[in-house]
Amino acid sequence: MRLLAYFLTLVFLSSCTTIEVGREVVKVGAVVKDKVEDTIIKKEPEVVEDKTIVEEQQIITEEKEEEKTIVKEQQKVSEINFIGKQLSEIKQKLGDPNLARLDGSIHMMRYDSHSCRLFIFFNRKSNIKRVEYFEFRDSLGELINTKESIEGCYKEYNFAS
Repeated sequence: MRLLAYFLTLVFLSSCTTIEVGREVVKVGAVVKDKVEDTIIKKEPEVVEDKTIVEEQQIITEEKEEEKTIVKEQQKVSEINFIGKQLSEIKQKLGDPNLARLDGSIHMMRYDSHSCRLFIFFNRKSNIKRVEYFEFRDSLGELINTKESIEGCYKEYNFAS
């Protein structure tokens, strides 16, 4: 009888341990589930990154618009308007460029002076190469945006009338 009581006590205690382990597993499972859900639901870093990207795109767009305005102003102020001039006319007036580059449908020539860079762009696919676009930049690559600076560039290139 003692043996039977001992055996029943052992079975009862071992079954209680299994229930406790089961409870702990359920608790751990619930905690892991909550953590995973919190991680999935909280996407704030991505939202912050998206906001940063949008802000940077807006800054880039504003800078491009500002550059367009500066180039239009350069072309208005220019003593010599290169738009529509043929490649042969440009080479006759300026000589050989310091840099010439073919890139896709664009033919670009750069003329360097002491503090200015004149960029002239042609449509490479056109039968008659005519200037489509030009701009002045300083030696650091920034667009020149003042009338005095543009006039200084013309003097450096000996364009001044």
